[in-house]
Amino acid sequence: MLDLIVNVGTAEAHASVPRGTLALAHRLQAFLTGLQLVRDDVSLLDASEAIDNPAALEARAHARRDWWLELCHEAGVAGDWEVRHGVHIDALAKRSRLADFVIGELCVSNSDARAGFDEISRALFATSSPMLLVPDVWRGELRAECVVIGWNGSGTAAHTIKAALPLLQQAREVRVLDGERPGLPGISMPPLPLRQWLRRHQVTAQWEAFEGEPDAGRKLQERAQALDADLLVVGAWGRSRLSELVLGGATRWLLENAALPLFLAR
Repeated sequence: MLDLIVNVGTAEAHASVPRGTLALAHRLQAFLTGLQLVRDDVSLLDASEAIDNPAALEARAHARRDWWLELCHEAGVAGDWEVRHGVHIDALAKRSRLADFVIGELCVSNSDARAGFDEISRALFATSSPMLLVPDVWRGELRAECVVIGWNGSGTAAHTIKAALPLLQQAREVRVLDGERPGLPGISMPPLPLRQWLRRHQVTAQWEAFEGEPDAGRKLQERAQALDADLLVVGAWGRSRLSELVLGGATRWLLENAALPLFLAR
């Protein structure tokens, strides 16, 4: 059984991420843990939380357990509810290590938010499980029926695709945008046999050549949208994470401009 975690936070039942995650977990027959993180440091609380101390916030979070379990029951999903306190990034990254992947909301509607400095994308820096990030501007359902893979032959991309396998096996359509560059004969290592690996795992994929540079992130998303994809699978931080943040890159562009759900791992 797959073990998934959704970072529910203080979201209500009608919010797109909890609702979509419950439907996806039912489709995948996965165990789904709803997670709410509570800060320890009062100085870091936002205005809506500042009137309460951490103990009151934690008690309120624990009180939501029955609410979440009822949602799971209504969706036909086996699940649990957890409350963890501490630094959000560390707490989320640590708890994620026993999950197949984590689902959370990615804020892209706030133009002042810088990719890599918000809590959810900073967790990708930590040793965490893969993440399925749903941008707050996404109005579709979290179905993962038409999945586009960004492939460049890297170990990071391969790791991400392997982690996304349960989603790929359930998808109605899988498209691979192949941007791998040919190596030098006798010098470069042979390419990874992704085509054979996908077939061996019962994933039927259509392939097309993809020229990503420059602006690989933008081009990936534009092509995925043209294919009516509802999920883009791509390895995070293809270059060093520091250079991606400072100089830009596909990962940073996607985190700042995502218009459809992203499945990322590093």
